Amino acid sequence: MYNKAGAGVRKMESNRWLTALFILIVMYAGIYYYTKSVMVIATLGLPVALVIFVGIIYWMKALGDKAEAYADRALDARRGAVAEEAVGNLLADLPAKYYVVNDFASKKGNIDHIVISTKGILTVETKSHRGVVTCEGEMLKRDGEPFEMDFIKQAWAEAYSIRDLLTEKGVCNLRPQPVIVFTDADVQVKGKVRGVHIIGIKDLHAFLEGLPAWMSERLSKGIIDCLSST
Repeated sequence: MYNKAGAGVRKMESNRWLTALFILIVMYAGIYYYTKSVMVIATLGLPVALVIFVGIIYWMKALGDKAEAYADRALDARRGAVAEEAVGNLLADLPAKYYVVNDFASKKGNIDHIVISTKGILTVETKSHRGVVTCEGEMLKRDGEPFEMDFIKQAWAEAYSIRDLLTEKGVCNLRPQPVIVFTDADVQVKGKVRGVHIIGIKDLHAFLEGLPAWMSERLSKGIIDCLSST
């Protein structure tokens, strides 16, 4: 096991909570100074006072909306971190023949988990979405509606970034198998979607155990050494 699962998302969550807190402090400071200057505004006359009053209310609402947006993102990040940690804990329980890298920084962003063994190399992306996950044609859906982004495209981009890294380092020209694991959804997808395995967290161990062994231990070790030193 290399790196701690969910560390990157936890850091992002903290940053968003701090941003939301800062915005709220600014907003409350504005309210304080507004209440201190009510008498001053009143002396300017009703029309001017109304304009200034509306402007202040609009400014405070905009700050409140922004703080709420950052707080919502922080909550999403927390759920994402919990999902990564849940999958990371399951991967940590795998036999010694599996090597796991968590929170790997690639050119296409952080990859939640990379699993290397004689069964090949897998890039694993975790999702904390709830609901029922299905597939219609080549489109992944939740409760009958498309996801907010193309997770399949994201998974392939991460896999190819690892292939490019291994090629650049002269290890091999191997393309990892991308996998998306949903931790809180009812996954009703059977097989692959556009070449990507879509599974629920309860099926993760069985999925890994069911993969055939085909990679030499020498190549497996070379990939592990490459990723560990990057």
